[in-house]
Amino acid sequence: MFGSVHEDIAEELRTRWHVVLAPDQLSELASLAEPLTGEPRTDLLLAWACVAGSQSAFAALDEQALVPAAHHVRASGFAPALVDDALQLARMRLVVGEPPVLRTYRGRGRLAGFVRTVALRCAIELQRRERETPDEHIADVLGGGTDPELDYMRRQYSGVLREALRAAWLALAPHDRFILGLQLHERLDLDAIAKLYQVHRATAYRRAATARASLITKTRTAIRERLDVGDTTVDSILRIVTTSVAWSALDQHT
Repeated sequence: MFGSVHEDIAEELRTRWHVVLAPDQLSELASLAEPLTGEPRTDLLLAWACVAGSQSAFAALDEQALVPAAHHVRASGFAPALVDDALQLARMRLVVGEPPVLRTYRGRGRLAGFVRTVALRCAIELQRRERETPDEHIADVLGGGTDPELDYMRRQYSGVLREALRAAWLALAPHDRFILGLQLHERLDLDAIAKLYQVHRATAYRRAATARASLITKTRTAIRERLDVGDTTVDSILRIVTTSVAWSALDQHT
């Protein structure tokens, strides 16, 4: 039998955010919430409701924590576009990360302050990424294969292709780079990206596909700038990327 703490929490989650937790989750939450009162207790329950997938809880988190966090990050001197991406990355890590960062919140201090810290760290990380390229992923798409023609192209043009990919990455629009970063750095699939943006999976796929197409187009341009070769050779060089396991993993549309 559940005690009164369990029953009170279950009722509040159900009535405020339409959330029903499994018995083991409810027991864990009750043990954390029992010593708390007032706003810390409400913040803790809101955090768990978000992790459980409540849309009304997401809306409350945005209003009470993420919007103020955006003002704080912007006031810290970060560019507006980077602030927007940092808030999306923070939302992802808070709610759909593995594990969701909100599960580490214990009600010590206000939830808004906790979220502000996460958002600021995300902004700092994204600013650092702006000056970097995903070299480990470039290495992945240049990895070995079983096609003799591609193996020849790889040996012949790997240096040029590495430089072209790096230049293309840096030339991407910030939003395209962010979407690819979610897939490459955060290992998010399209379902998680759709949940992050609160859009249909098909919309998430179109956004990701646009980012990939932009990277390939810019890589094509960069190859042409470095080599005096025709379109057929450029297309063959690009097949090293588009047929790789790492690239195929980004094209999750089934």
